[in-house]
Amino acid sequence: MKKGVLILGHGSRRQAANEGLKKLADMVQARFSIRVLPAYFQFAKPDLADGVQCLVDDDIEEIIIVPTFLFPGIHLKVDIPEELAKLEQQYGSRVRFQVTPALGPDPRLAEIIMERGRSSEMSNSDAAAAAGGFARVISSPSAITRLSRSRIEDDLGEEFFQGHFPGPEGEVVRRVVHAFGNPDVAHLMRFHPQAVASGLAALKKGATLFTDVRMVKVGINRTGLKGFGCKAVCLIHHPRVRAEAEATGLTRAIVAFRTCRESLQGNIVVIGNAPTALEEVINLVEQGIRPALIIGTPVGFVGAAESKAHLSGQDIPYITMIGPQGGSSAAVAVVNALLALARGEAGL
Repeated sequence: MKKGVLILGHGSRRQAANEGLKKLADMVQARFSIRVLPAYFQFAKPDLADGVQCLVDDDIEEIIIVPTFLFPGIHLKVDIPEELAKLEQQYGSRVRFQVTPALGPDPRLAEIIMERGRSSEMSNSDAAAAAGGFARVISSPSAITRLSRSRIEDDLGEEFFQGHFPGPEGEVVRRVVHAFGNPDVAHLMRFHPQAVASGLAALKKGATLFTDVRMVKVGINRTGLKGFGCKAVCLIHHPRVRAEAEATGLTRAIVAFRTCRESLQGNIVVIGNAPTALEEVINLVEQGIRPALIIGTPVGFVGAAESKAHLSGQDIPYITMIGPQGGSSAAVAVVNALLALARGEAGL
């Protein structure tokens, strides 16, 4: 049975007010494999009957009507059922109708309301009214950072940072949470007791940062590195690394770190993508190579969690994130937070 969706709004005599429903229908259509159309119950076209006719003309046999009403008032209880009764009589067995409930007290709506409520934290100088006055655009970088930090702290709570990541570790965690846009990742962060201190000392001495992939290298704040005389190096695309990887059947990530093994001593390793690179670095540590800090946040379902668990058992300064989550953005966030701390600033 061919299905279609009719998103039903109340409708307004003010045409500009009806545009939002059309945009919403477009958003749903972009994510749905079946036909989606907007319709209005009053004051605007297409109305409910028009929308149904349009779907019927497309040979739709089952029409799912989704009212965009918050709560089941008189329209949902009486008016819409009466209109549908007429349509059922008109189309008979050719079309089956379903009406979904009102949006109601849904947790996802609560999140939207919380987001709108938080916008009141912005000062007039930080935000400008956008179209129709329903949204605000923040143009000040400092305001964005300040508000982001505030929301992260609100979500996780002051007790979380005091109990788990007080001081500079918490600054790194805030930056990683910001990179993910997800406060839950804070619970995945793990630090060797000397990690931050060792990393800051190495940066201030002009350390070289060895990364597993270019994405990590280019994400690191170049101005911040330059300020301490540091540099970032990635050998994964070096011709010699390519040739040896092809000859040996090893990953280029493994070969890249083998190639620079002696240079890792006293410097910083930053791995955001390749579990094999992290395992190779751990092997080098067990052979006596001692980086000042290993930042290991590879991502994936094969080897990532295991390599990070292996790292967290090492007696060497490390910062990692347990489980399969991670990635280049996490590794970059850790480095950029440390660079900020080295300058005497907040991590975020």
